[in-house]
Amino acid sequence: MLKSIQWKMVIIFVLLVWLAMSIIGVYIIQAVEKDQVDNVINNAISNANYLEYMLEDKMARPYEVQAMVNSWFAGQINQIKAVYVFNKDKRYVAHEGGDLRDPAEDSIIISQALEGKVAEDFNRFVDLKNNYKSIAIPIVSDDNEIRGAIYLNVNLSNINKTIGNIKSILTSATIWAMCFTVLMGSILSRTITGPIKEVTSKAEKLAKGEFDHTIMVRSDDEVGKLAEMFNYLTVRLKSTLNEMNNEKEKMETILTYMTDGVIAVSTDGTILHANPAAFKLFNLSQDHVAEKNFDDITEMLGLSFRHEDLFTGTKEKNDLIKIEDSTIRYSVVPFKNEAAETAGAIIVLQDVTEQENLDRMRKEFVANVSHELRTPLTTIKSYTETLLNGALEDRNMTLKFLNVIDSESDRMTRLVKDLLMLSRLDYDKAQWNMKEIDLTKILTDCVYKMDISAKQKKQSITLEISEDIPQTIGDKDRIEQVIINIISNSIKYTQEKGKINVSMWKEEEYICIKVQDNGIGIPKKDMDRLFERFYRVDKARSRMLGGTGLGLSIAKQIVEAHKGKIFLDSIYGEGTWVTIMLPIVSSVN
Repeated sequence: MLKSIQWKMVIIFVLLVWLAMSIIGVYIIQAVEKDQVDNVINNAISNANYLEYMLEDKMARPYEVQAMVNSWFAGQINQIKAVYVFNKDKRYVAHEGGDLRDPAEDSIIISQALEGKVAEDFNRFVDLKNNYKSIAIPIVSDDNEIRGAIYLNVNLSNINKTIGNIKSILTSATIWAMCFTVLMGSILSRTITGPIKEVTSKAEKLAKGEFDHTIMVRSDDEVGKLAEMFNYLTVRLKSTLNEMNNEKEKMETILTYMTDGVIAVSTDGTILHANPAAFKLFNLSQDHVAEKNFDDITEMLGLSFRHEDLFTGTKEKNDLIKIEDSTIRYSVVPFKNEAAETAGAIIVLQDVTEQENLDRMRKEFVANVSHELRTPLTTIKSYTETLLNGALEDRNMTLKFLNVIDSESDRMTRLVKDLLMLSRLDYDKAQWNMKEIDLTKILTDCVYKMDISAKQKKQSITLEISEDIPQTIGDKDRIEQVIINIISNSIKYTQEKGKINVSMWKEEEYICIKVQDNGIGIPKKDMDRLFERFYRVDKARSRMLGGTGLGLSIAKQIVEAHKGKIFLDSIYGEGTWVTIMLPIVSSVN
């Protein structure tokens, strides 16, 4: 209750009244006390002067002095408590009224009186507790000779009663004033706190979203203006919140149905907001990210990206990330708070998988053309150089080389058409020249064609073919393309004077072709990705040797189109072997 402004105001009013009454009471009591004491003292001195007049010529006769003192004291019994008469030698001559206090204690004022002065007990201006005050007056003869002194204890008990009555009256008045102050203060403070309580009550309802409550303006003072401003605030706040809610709904609708993902992240990695598109792009549900921060999500997705990376630098960041089979482009823009400090970042996610696939297919097509045309061109150039270097003198050799050049030129023309077909293969529009083929002859021709390239590196190629190889159905050019590609890789990645062994045998329903070398081999960590398009174990070495990373990918696609299988195994530093298994097919159908 004491925490209420109303009662605080009442207490303040009561304290002010009590303080005012106390100050007034002290002043009145001191003023009345001083006036009463002065009156009593003056009256006592006047009466003492009468006694001094009677004693001025009788100090030599103590009995008469005592009789006069007794007679005088009888008339002063309510005013004087005690009276003492001293001679000029400061000795008792007479006294009356009881020994309340030894006059010797006031020897100073007695001495002053014997010097002709009226002296008072200044050490005790008013001793209301003992109800008396001491004064002394001289006894002077007609010839101005000091005969002695009269010492009086003036009775102040009546003053004490008067002061006590005044205190009782002031105390009662103070109590009644405080009671009246409590009553009037509570009424007055209620006129102030009432509207404040009403504002508080309406503010609580306002905080709960109830904007239909207003405050009645009852006055034109500060409280009334407070009520007017509160009503204005209610109207403005309702209007502002409605506008904010409309904008919020617009933003939520946009964020919910936009195809791009949006994530808001604070500087400590807390996810402030994420729209449905972001969950879809990350292939996560809201349950997956509940009570998780940004680093937890990236770790779940297998990304090394951390929230600190969002705030390195001040410029917008753009990059690509891979999540499973999807390619996502992200843009990061930091946002600031009111203090112009970085408060977080907005991440915009865009699925560019289709765009990347289209771009990759375009690049693959160009790379396939350059890679596959390079092989026949190399063969043609090799035979041409051989002829130019003197083989023209040998007619049989010249004819043989020219036939090979002609054959490679024709195959190069076919390869251009086939590579165009390969681009259609991704759209299931490829056409195959399936017919009965002799794999023994194809393999022998391929080894013969690649033997020149091997001899340039002083390598040896051995061919082992079992006798039970049947004919099968397939695309001759495609099969030849696969074999040449694999032998070419062995030549490229085998050191000089290396050995390459090509073998073919029948195994159940398959014809198996294996190309084995003792080259540099392939690290185990790269084995699973060798058939990916554009993948190279050693990019610098591959480029130097003319590789594009498409050969094995094309080979696998061709073999699988023949319902076959292709395997690759390797021991790093010892060599590599590739095995092709083509099914034995008796008819094109």
